[in-house]
Amino acid sequence: MAALVCDICGGKLVMGAGGIAVCDSCGMEYTSDRIREKVQEIKGTVQVDNTHMIGNWLEMAGSAKDAGNNEEAETYCNKILEVDPDNYKALMLKGEVVAWQSRSNDSRVDEGVSYFIKGIQSAPEDEKKELIEHAKDQISRLCFGMIKLQADRFAKWPDKDELAAVKSQLVASLNTVVNFLSGTGAVVDTNDMMSRAATAVNNAVIAAYNNVIFKDYNGNPDDPDDRPNLHELQRYIERTGFCRDLLNTVISVTKEDKEGNIQRYKNLIAIEKAAIDSCAWDYEFNYGVKHWYKSRWLSDEAKAIRRQQIAGYEAKLKECEDAVAQEKAAEQQKRRDEYWAEHAAEKAALESELAQLERQAAALEEEIAAIPGEEEKGAVQRRINELTREKNALGLFKSREKAAIADKIAAANAEIQKISNRMDAVKAEIESRLAPVKQRMDEINEELNKDR
Repeated sequence: MAALVCDICGGKLVMGAGGIAVCDSCGMEYTSDRIREKVQEIKGTVQVDNTHMIGNWLEMAGSAKDAGNNEEAETYCNKILEVDPDNYKALMLKGEVVAWQSRSNDSRVDEGVSYFIKGIQSAPEDEKKELIEHAKDQISRLCFGMIKLQADRFAKWPDKDELAAVKSQLVASLNTVVNFLSGTGAVVDTNDMMSRAATAVNNAVIAAYNNVIFKDYNGNPDDPDDRPNLHELQRYIERTGFCRDLLNTVISVTKEDKEGNIQRYKNLIAIEKAAIDSCAWDYEFNYGVKHWYKSRWLSDEAKAIRRQQIAGYEAKLKECEDAVAQEKAAEQQKRRDEYWAEHAAEKAALESELAQLERQAAALEEEIAAIPGEEEKGAVQRRINELTREKNALGLFKSREKAAIADKIAAANAEIQKISNRMDAVKAEIESRLAPVKQRMDEINEELNKDR
């Protein structure tokens, strides 16, 4: 506290006996009541200047954050902001450490984003772009972390409340991005964040189904008496509905993620098909022997509805598969075009060689088609046909004549075989010249069209 001074001369007041203060300059005396008044005046007007501490506090806040102590880091940020409410470094750091203190039942992400927005607005113009990118990265990681946190809970406890929590967090994450966008004017692409989140939710659904839902329904497969009763069947159908709801939800927010949605549609189809075949069991004793029988299953109407849903999922699955195939083909073609744009001379040489080879191949194919012998074979075959008719026209007792004609037919067939062998030999020789031409054509086409 500042020293007490005399009202008249400004000299220093020295406390004496009985609570009386005396000015050490002019000797003016002050009662204890007046001293108390002066103390209150000083308290009301004196402010401690801690500006010089900002640098230290900022460093300590950063060290605390790096050590994983976000609460301590927030405390130091608060000290800075008490002195300098517009300190953008402290605002950005507080936004980060506040948001990362979020819990499944206590999200502070939006609170942290509000500090990001204020920090960016308070920052120098030449630093805003970098700060926006940092904030976008943090928001993406935070939103993904919160969604995964809720999804992991659903994997353990696949009930109605956890389903609602995951869906609520998906909506909240999108709203967080919108708030940041409106507060900063930043361009935010949510596709990557939501695709990662959708993958986490998909994995959680499958974990819930395999480790909890189907396991509870199916029981111990090695125990023939551990079969699902009516209650377990009803719970199984309800839980598969939760899985279907979640998968449809993440598909709806990741329409651009065709490749990821391929697996999600496959999972939907598998779950629906399993539900169609589900049933409850009961038993009765006949002559002291337990006999199991199916007691309840989905109605024909319910099965028809699920089959219709499956057909819809299969159609969407094909759309995604076709779109992914087209995208990959287009990307491959783009890479090829870019490569050959940089190697134009090599491409021109290959294409010129290919054109020359195609002409050679066409000429050799024409040679094969023009191999002499077909007309000659045709003439011999007509002679064979005539001999065959002549033979068939002979009577039952003309065996000697028939044998003579048969010899002629055999000779004609041998003649055809001789012509065919001659033609095959010519064709084989031409094909021996054609084979390397075609092989080289295949090599060039492979080189021109292979992925780059």
